[in-house]
Amino acid sequence: MKEEVYKISGMSCAACSAAVERVTRKLPGVEESSVNLTTDKLNIRYDEAQVTPEMIAEKVQKAGFGIAPFVPEENRADYYAIDDGGRQRARVVLALIFAGVLLYVSMGQMMGRVPVPGFLDMWENPMGLALSEMVLAALVMIIGHRYFVSGFKALFHGNPNMDSLVALGCSCSFIYSVVMTVQIPGRPELVHQLYFESAAVVLALIQLGKYMESRSKRKTKAAIEALMQLVPPKATVLVRSESGSVEEDIAAGETEEVETVALKPGDIVLVKTGDRIPADGKAVFGNAGVDESMLTGESLPVEKAAGDAMTGGSIAVSGMVYIEIEKTGSDTVLSGIIALVEEAQGHKAPISRLADKVAGVFVPAVMAIAVAAFVIWMIAGAELAFALKVFTGVLVVACPCALGLATPTAVMVGTGVGAKHGILLRSGEALENLGKADTVVLDKTGTVTTGKPKIMEIVALSSDAAQLLMKAATLERLSSHPLARAIAEAGDAGFDSMVGNARGGARADEPGKVYSVAEGSFEEAAGLGACGKLIERYGDLADADLAQGQLRRNEIRRFMLHIGSVKYMESKGIDTSGLAAHASRLAAQGAALAYAAEDGVCVGLLALSDEVRASSREAVGRLHEL
Repeated sequence: MKEEVYKISGMSCAACSAAVERVTRKLPGVEESSVNLTTDKLNIRYDEAQVTPEMIAEKVQKAGFGIAPFVPEENRADYYAIDDGGRQRARVVLALIFAGVLLYVSMGQMMGRVPVPGFLDMWENPMGLALSEMVLAALVMIIGHRYFVSGFKALFHGNPNMDSLVALGCSCSFIYSVVMTVQIPGRPELVHQLYFESAAVVLALIQLGKYMESRSKRKTKAAIEALMQLVPPKATVLVRSESGSVEEDIAAGETEEVETVALKPGDIVLVKTGDRIPADGKAVFGNAGVDESMLTGESLPVEKAAGDAMTGGSIAVSGMVYIEIEKTGSDTVLSGIIALVEEAQGHKAPISRLADKVAGVFVPAVMAIAVAAFVIWMIAGAELAFALKVFTGVLVVACPCALGLATPTAVMVGTGVGAKHGILLRSGEALENLGKADTVVLDKTGTVTTGKPKIMEIVALSSDAAQLLMKAATLERLSSHPLARAIAEAGDAGFDSMVGNARGGARADEPGKVYSVAEGSFEEAAGLGACGKLIERYGDLADADLAQGQLRRNEIRRFMLHIGSVKYMESKGIDTSGLAAHASRLAAQGAALAYAAEDGVCVGLLALSDEVRASSREAVGRLHEL
């Protein structure tokens, strides 16, 4: 069995998708055929020995629809190009304005004397009113002409759809009213038998409904487009020499900027701090802290070194690394995620089967009921105008077909909103079954937490916690690492503002001390730690008020400060065993640990952790209520 996906054009309602399914299922060897109206995609599984793509295309085209193979790399950019709907919105606004004026001048005068120009007065100039109504109705119908083109085309192909109902109902109202208009000069009372406003108002409201539906679809497209935007448009590629090794080429440092789509396996790309990784691969040189929250949900960066796997779409938040590209295009992890969301949107939920069964016979049944109602009223002796009004009313009221549209739209919107918030749904069936869930397990940081690390505790050995924080913050302000930024922000906010500082020790007894980093002394090991020569001074006078000699005399001391992980401290030969008990306890709580050492002696430990969101308690409570 072979499974393929096709792009179907020309569909406007559930009856259209049902027609495509019906004609393709009639082919011998077709095991399954499913059309998703919201994504315009046909998923079909068939026996290659009995069915060919040409046979499928012929059947769909004979039914009055366009068909083309769905190629993700080509069709995706096309489909998810976000149209602001400006032209559609303008048409809707114009249609509503014309329909509103028409409703005012026609129905308003039937309810009493309303202010209108003399040539529109129903009693003084009925012919002028009738002609004006006809022009206004014609303008609305011209604006919504696609419903007539689509509706009658589907009707002639034997597959009537919702547009067919709109086209028939509005056409009947308009034609009948034109016939009445022609007779008005001899019979002025026929001005009360005009139904131009019925055709115009219904068509304007149908256009408004379609615009709102399209806007919902655009928002869903935006959710998946956001995933696509995780891949940078360009990448910095290492220029390879004919005879040199990778190490020699990296040392030479010659690079060029290329389009990401032009990358191929084996290319070496340079990723700096703040850059997004363009494709999947492995690190070959350098170190970097990588934010992989788009994939794992973990807010803290993962330290990467040579040999580690790198995922396209993730961000290098610190350091610099060269990556050998291994997978590109549809083979990458990010493309797999997008394809998973598309597959979930393209396959129907179980409840859709009921809607499909109804939609398949809905339009023919409505048309049959409308004709039957017309005939019955004529047999009963009703006037032609009344019987025609009943016929039109049945067609028009049934037009929107909410049942056929609601379920596929709900699945598409649900999976799209989920993708926007990092929740991937494998199928419409999974989304439907989610409503039956009675247990929810939350296992990732950034879910019930803020996703932003903060200092939870400071352990100081040789000084108090406030002084240690001031020293660490002074050094870490020069780093872009997320943990360094958290320490710097805590220093800016002040020791007293920290959460959980009870174990930190007493307030500094020498608040007048200030610290600065000696120029040129700062060094950083990407993803591991940093060091620098700190200058400790009395802060009662600003530097600008002191001469150079006074500034020097104002110094208390200079010392080398190291801040980093235990691996970083070991690389510098600094013993951290004095903090082993504290480190074990804090690590068990899920904290990230940053050791501090002065002149090679470990003096303290800063524990950072994700803070629980203020809204998490309410969210868990609402889950319990559900």
